Amino acid sequence: MKTIMLLLDGLGDRPHPALDGKTPLEAAHTPHLDALCQLAETGMMIPWRQGVPLGTEAAHFVMLGYDMKDFPDRGVLHALTMGDSLEEDTIYLVTTWAWVEAREDCYEILERNVAALSAEESDILASKLPEKVNGYTFTWQRGQLPHGVLKIKKTGINGNISDSDPFYPHRPVMAVVPFETTDPGAEATSQALNQYLAFMYQALNEHPVNQKRRTHHQQPATMLLTKWCGMKPSIPSFEIQNGLKGLMLAQSTLMEGIAALFNMPCESYHSMGEAIERALSASADYVHVHTKKPDEAAHTKNPHEKVRVLEEIDVQLENLVKAAREKRHLLIVTGDHTTPSSGEMIHAGDAVPIMFCGPSLRPDHVNLFGERSCATGSLRLTGSDLMPMILNYTERAIFYNFRPGGIRRPYIQTNIPLLKP
Repeated sequence: MKTIMLLLDGLGDRPHPALDGKTPLEAAHTPHLDALCQLAETGMMIPWRQGVPLGTEAAHFVMLGYDMKDFPDRGVLHALTMGDSLEEDTIYLVTTWAWVEAREDCYEILERNVAALSAEESDILASKLPEKVNGYTFTWQRGQLPHGVLKIKKTGINGNISDSDPFYPHRPVMAVVPFETTDPGAEATSQALNQYLAFMYQALNEHPVNQKRRTHHQQPATMLLTKWCGMKPSIPSFEIQNGLKGLMLAQSTLMEGIAALFNMPCESYHSMGEAIERALSASADYVHVHTKKPDEAAHTKNPHEKVRVLEEIDVQLENLVKAAREKRHLLIVTGDHTTPSSGEMIHAGDAVPIMFCGPSLRPDHVNLFGERSCATGSLRLTGSDLMPMILNYTERAIFYNFRPGGIRRPYIQTNIPLLKP
């Protein structure tokens, strides 16, 4: 039996006065999602831990069957989206071109994401960055501007370091320090990166590119803010981890990086209707259909925009409802996290609605797909429960006490060594 996951990024939300106290999902006209709900076992899912906001990458890591302690962080994923072959003794950080100004006791951030910086300008500025600091080798790669990836390489490097990007508004550049470690190697890495950033500002603040941008009333790019440091992980592929041949259907570069991390094929699509058709016809055991649109709409802090996007998606789900009624596949609809379309939070740690449709399931009484309606459903789970439930519902889950082969897997294995006469 094939599993199709429709992952509506940032699906969860909070009640909004502009929607008469409803969430965008509750306010949206979604007859197809509601029809699925009437065939489904429903409930609420905590992506990882109650009250802990997650990004898409961390939530997917857990939901796709991996332990958060092995999460390599987003710097690695961004490197993978650029087609980078991850190297040993190398750390990867996400960077963002920012406009900062040196003050008496800090670097004040005037703009975290420099607008309209061209690739040519970015490359010229990057050419002035140092390649060596304290024995560390620095290499910067341009991504989707104003972002990029900074690689720092040295034998035995310790990447347990903090971010320089404060992430939240109205805060200055942070000093890089060892993160949850007292290892001298992390201190050395932190010092080298701090020197690199300071040198960068000195080299770029009065650079002709930035002088010209100021003349044209454009924001100068005077520093690369760094965050989400990670190193090459040692994790099994999605197929080895879960016993399922996977396929990712997505439209974002981040999802390409997530798929690459798990050695899972990733294909783009033009419309949700097309994605559903391809998912239904795919030969994979597990098809992950991802759309970023609800999350992007919520980040506008306009709840009506999120309502519009959800309704736009729902119109294209007719064939998914037909498949659910045929009960040939396990169909799942949920989100990876809550993205509030009100308030100051970027993401929130609230539970998200989830529903499962398929043979042998036990549909409950819930008829509308929404946060509060699904909260009355029969299921309560975390993101870590999701893959075991998929294996269970598709009759692939292994009896826990059974010990075939040399390593525990959650699924019935077929490639175990045999005793020979």
